[in-house]
Amino acid sequence: MGPGRSARVFAIAVTVLTVLSSGYFTVSGLLAPGILVPGGDAAAPRAFAAYMAARSIVLLGGLALFAALRAWRPLALVLALNAGVQSVDTVIGATRHEVAQTLGPACFVLLLGAAAWSLARAPLPRHAV
Repeated sequence: MGPGRSARVFAIAVTVLTVLSSGYFTVSGLLAPGILVPGGDAAAPRAFAAYMAARSIVLLGGLALFAALRAWRPLALVLALNAGVQSVDTVIGATRHEVAQTLGPACFVLLLGAAAWSLARAPLPRHAV
């Protein structure tokens, strides 16, 4: 047994949405960080954006890989890890009093968390116990 069809479809949809939206910010941060934040085109912010992009690429790559392989347990873990990242992003947005940078990640926390939970709560296959 594994996760039900609706849990799998929901997790795949959340994965695609996350890869597209976070991928956009990752690429934007690499190519033109000044578009995302004022002063982002200076050397230090560009280097920082590159380091952050490396981490995003690994997490987003894991999401895409596990979704493509239909590896539901690992996908649930990476969805939960991404929810953790978005939680920190929510706190950062809130401390800076930026509504969009607070509400956007908060919505992703809910979606990613729900997708991870829906996959993780499914019983393990009999041979895996």
